[in-house]
Amino acid sequence: MNASPDERPENVPLAAGTEPAEVIPVWRGVTAPPHADIRPIDSLPPPPPDPAWNGWDVLRIMLMFVVSFVLSFLAMLVFVPGSNLKSRFVRFGATPSLGILAQFLAYLLLLGYMYILVTKERGRPRFWDAIHWHWPANFGPFLAAGFALQIVFIFLERFLPFPKQTPFDELLQQRTALVLILMFAVTLGPLMEELFFRGFFYPVVARRFGMVAGVLATALPFGLMHAAQYGYSWASVLLVSIVGVVLGAVRAAKDSVAAGFILHIAYNGTITLMLLIATDGFRHLEKLNQ
Repeated sequence: MNASPDERPENVPLAAGTEPAEVIPVWRGVTAPPHADIRPIDSLPPPPPDPAWNGWDVLRIMLMFVVSFVLSFLAMLVFVPGSNLKSRFVRFGATPSLGILAQFLAYLLLLGYMYILVTKERGRPRFWDAIHWHWPANFGPFLAAGFALQIVFIFLERFLPFPKQTPFDELLQQRTALVLILMFAVTLGPLMEELFFRGFFYPVVARRFGMVAGVLATALPFGLMHAAQYGYSWASVLLVSIVGVVLGAVRAAKDSVAAGFILHIAYNGTITLMLLIATDGFRHLEKLNQ
């Protein structure tokens, strides 16, 4: 049996006319072909950061949120009749449906900015994978949870000091505005709220301070975001913040933004369905005051 040059005793000469055999590197018991690029695991490039963005990027998204709203509301002024800018602002304030359409446009602009931030600036071409969208295999539990959460909160509202009249109640008296609001509540509204709070904001906090901190840190701003439509009632902020805790817990437990999105739609959709039934398909809005 021939020995390799490393194993051959130094005092045993090679046979005449022979050359030392090429040494084939062996790594973890696997023989590699000659000249193969064998690198240990420690020298491999590290995996990309998860999330790919940081806290400064979240602040940029918040700033873009404001900019998008300003631009969208200014764009809506084009469709408002008036001899000067002041008169157009007055008419705009008296037409809530235009404000809702402006919010639709602002959210679409913000969604585009989020996409560019992730895919272009942070080099993650698979946007939905980067934010951990991950559709759950079974929608049923999340739909049921959203429905149950809304029913429980409707019951709790009887025992909490809610204002008798809120800006949201006033909008319910205008059919066009009501339809637009309810469409927004089960489409772009929950989508953008889940993308920002549980898709972008939560992982930044959780990476640094842990999952519990991430859930709590996103819940209170989520509740405060909805304060204006309920007349800045502390009870409404409390209940919506609890919804935020539930949505954050689902995001943390299932590693899925989509799961929270489904629950969010079910939560909003429950009250939408109840309003639809109570007003006979929005034909009798006066029933809401009875």
